[in-house]
Amino acid sequence: MYDLIVIGDDLSSHVAAAVSSRNGINTALLSESGIREEICLTDDFVFNIDPTPITGLGTGQTLLSLLTELDIPPSERESVLLNPAYQVILPEHRLDFFNDKESLVKEMVREFPDLASEINSFYNSVEKNSAIVGKWLHDHPFIQPNSLKDCLDYLNLTPYLIKYKYDNVKLKHSMFRNASFKKVMEAQQALLSFKTKNKDSIFSHFQYSAPLRGVYYFSQGKQVLFNSLIKKIESTNGLYLNNCEVLSIKKGKLIEVTVMDKNGVASKIEADNLIVSTKWQNMHLLIERKKKINLGDFIRPIKVSYYPFTIHLGIRQNSIPEKMARHVAVISDVNKNIYDDNLIILELSAPEDEKTISTAKSSLSATVFLPDDQMTWSKENLTANARSIIERLEYFLPFLKENIEFFEIKESINISKKQRDVINPKYQLQNSFISGFAAKSNKTKFGNIYLTGASLLTDAGFEGEIISGMNAAARVVGKRK
Repeated sequence: MYDLIVIGDDLSSHVAAAVSSRNGINTALLSESGIREEICLTDDFVFNIDPTPITGLGTGQTLLSLLTELDIPPSERESVLLNPAYQVILPEHRLDFFNDKESLVKEMVREFPDLASEINSFYNSVEKNSAIVGKWLHDHPFIQPNSLKDCLDYLNLTPYLIKYKYDNVKLKHSMFRNASFKKVMEAQQALLSFKTKNKDSIFSHFQYSAPLRGVYYFSQGKQVLFNSLIKKIESTNGLYLNNCEVLSIKKGKLIEVTVMDKNGVASKIEADNLIVSTKWQNMHLLIERKKKINLGDFIRPIKVSYYPFTIHLGIRQNSIPEKMARHVAVISDVNKNIYDDNLIILELSAPEDEKTISTAKSSLSATVFLPDDQMTWSKENLTANARSIIERLEYFLPFLKENIEFFEIKESINISKKQRDVINPKYQLQNSFISGFAAKSNKTKFGNIYLTGASLLTDAGFEGEIISGMNAAARVVGKRK
């Protein structure tokens, strides 16, 4: 018998379980994909779980504060600050996004000198609004106002929102004047945000400020975070069950979950509360959609627009440009829709320092976003897409083909399909008519069942996924007080 069962493979589910365990809630985490195992295709090449840059590890920021609160040992949260944080490459432009404003603005002005005044003004606004948004997230982790005090705080925020609207009009005017500049800004949103359209919210400045707030990486990517959270759950006598399958959920005052382990043995787990990831593919086991319509979901539904498809390459380091960043957004055509075979997100591992550049090897992942339809995700189409990615990269990495040492299309397809419950897709969600924020409640129609997942706080990007897990845990922990 447990106090809480968490179902989910994503980071927010692991955060919810770890925070609950840390607060004395006897917790069972059911992770069907088995994320504890490293995402490794061969003994020589290890790949990150997904290409979204890691933010929130600066002093006083979301992720670092969480790891400190959970007593995660310093050795398990050692990270490296990236500078540049990422790059955007277009046919006639290459921009490095440095982590100090002066260098970042100088780089942008170098590429777009006719927009110098607008770029300076824009990043002044980004710096100010990012601090405002960061404070709002700290004080109002559900983003949307939920109480009278929240509403009063929101009224105090109104002047900044009005000023943002004015700044956003100026940005759109600059983007209209220069198609390349527009694609640079869109590429950053594609790299950092989980929404396809994020420019009409002040939270877009929170995304654009990522280089200034800091982008980090762990030696083993996000796997380090998952492993640390799992260890925390197990250290408090919690249950972590991976490579399993949830067969049924019986709802009531007591939650009863039937689960089959990796050996095919079925058992029942009971708990007072349940937290479920919004990315869980078997949500139909929880909610019978025909019986009751949630009015909020009817008015502002969340739709998945695109799922990420990643190919994994083992390459010789000498095929990579000397100053290529760890994270790169590549745009092929400045006049084409960014999600119409026009965007590739690259993530490069650090080279093997002990070897010479001629023999060193690196892992390179290349991610595109594909529509969520059965035809696109057929084996034949994915195979064609994988080969197309290599061809499209030829212009930017002319020596790539002859320096590929490992490329297994079938394995990449299997990983991309398996990791749908882990990696965040691109969501389509209208901003709230009242607040202008894109956030959803983690409550359900059941008093002891809550949701977690990045889709609830899409405005906040990567850190929204962390906060969502903390919010879900807070619902359960709050019942104890």
